[in-house]
Amino acid sequence: MSGNVQGTGQSAVKTGKTGKIDGSQATATKSVVKRTLTTKDLIVFGMIFMVPIAPFSIIASVASVSHGMPAIAYLIAMVAMLFTALSFGMMVPLFPSSGSIYIYASHEMNDSVGFVVGWLMILQYLITPAIMLLMAANALHEYLPHIPVWVWCVGFLVVITAIAMRGMGATVLVDKLALAAELIVLALFFVFGVIYVCKHPQTAHFSGTAFFNPGKFDMGAMMSAVSLCALSYVGFGSIVTLDDQCVRPKKAPGKAMIIIVLILGFLYMSMSFLTMCMDPSGNILQANQNSGFYEVAGLAGKWLGVVCAVTNALALGLFTSLSGMTAISSLMYTMAVDGGLPKFLAKYDKKTNVPVGATLFTAAVNLVLIFVFILLGQNTAAKVSNFGALSTYCMLNIVVIWGLGIKARGYRGRSFWRTILCPLIGAVVTFVIFISLGWTVWIVGLIWTALGIVYYLVWTKGMHRTMDLERKVV
Repeated sequence: MSGNVQGTGQSAVKTGKTGKIDGSQATATKSVVKRTLTTKDLIVFGMIFMVPIAPFSIIASVASVSHGMPAIAYLIAMVAMLFTALSFGMMVPLFPSSGSIYIYASHEMNDSVGFVVGWLMILQYLITPAIMLLMAANALHEYLPHIPVWVWCVGFLVVITAIAMRGMGATVLVDKLALAAELIVLALFFVFGVIYVCKHPQTAHFSGTAFFNPGKFDMGAMMSAVSLCALSYVGFGSIVTLDDQCVRPKKAPGKAMIIIVLILGFLYMSMSFLTMCMDPSGNILQANQNSGFYEVAGLAGKWLGVVCAVTNALALGLFTSLSGMTAISSLMYTMAVDGGLPKFLAKYDKKTNVPVGATLFTAAVNLVLIFVFILLGQNTAAKVSNFGALSTYCMLNIVVIWGLGIKARGYRGRSFWRTILCPLIGAVVTFVIFISLGWTVWIVGLIWTALGIVYYLVWTKGMHRTMDLERKVV
């Protein structure tokens, strides 16, 4: 397939050492993608993808691994993501294009590095819908055990595929309604959870140890917990896969990402803290890591546990998985247009603004992954997704250091903290979380990486296909 950029609103551009656009060298291409998404739309999209009530599904596991300190795990993950969000903010104005990190790496380093980064992004986004579907099914299975988990998963997959094929207009509308519902349920949990703690001092109480307990703290265990709860944060990067549909592509994504990480970080830590106050011993959470949170919520009223389970199931099974499908379809479409993936993934419906080929391919792959992840378990599946997310986020920080700091000499003067210090902190913290994923996840991730390298060599050397990944929107 030709490496020329077509249909994405991007054009090839050469840049000087400062990384600024040389307009005289730019060749514009006509965009077929309508720019309709505002900063508010991106915030809604990102929050839905990250899920304000995400800890409902994994807080029991995070609490168990962190020795009863899930709030600290979410705090550490939030710090790492904030520094990474700042790095995104540095790169987005220079490369406002769907595909994000892989384009940054391609331009600042080379196409081969960029492709591997894009391949790792595919690992994250491609399997995320299946993970969300499994979490949703597990939540419902606890209350409706006679319906198999896979039936729920397949049913949700059919629905989100149908919605995704209707375009972003339908997706954004559904997202806004879903976000409102999730925040209402979260508010109910906070209100009735606090009331429960106040009324049952003999079994529940507010204590600083619910946030940090020095007697039980273990850094290795904590970082393992962080590697799990990182799944609740990594979705903010999905925003930049929609740059080509943004009204303000150079400013909106960076601003939206920081806002999302701060808001949801606060919510994640707060609900984790309250959960541990309701179950100080952690016995309820440890008894069942798939539904432990719902049982804790049920202490304040059985109805609340059911409402939390059903809402989380719908949020993950419909809304988050839908956002995930949208993100990966956009990414694969862009890589296909660039010549990095097979041509059928670049099939596009101009009427609905939907990358039809990539969307249907994503649905087919996730249909298979559903059954694979049922065997592996949702925690292992989540960490496999985080392998792709954390490795690319670490690479993003390295790209900023190299491209904007060292190569462009941005380390001089006031720019030092933005181009060197902040991304260095982001890279180190992200890498520490990354190496805590565990050997099983590492083996799966490294096999995926090896397959990507083989594919790249066969595609470019064996089949003599070209890739044009070094591009920028004008």
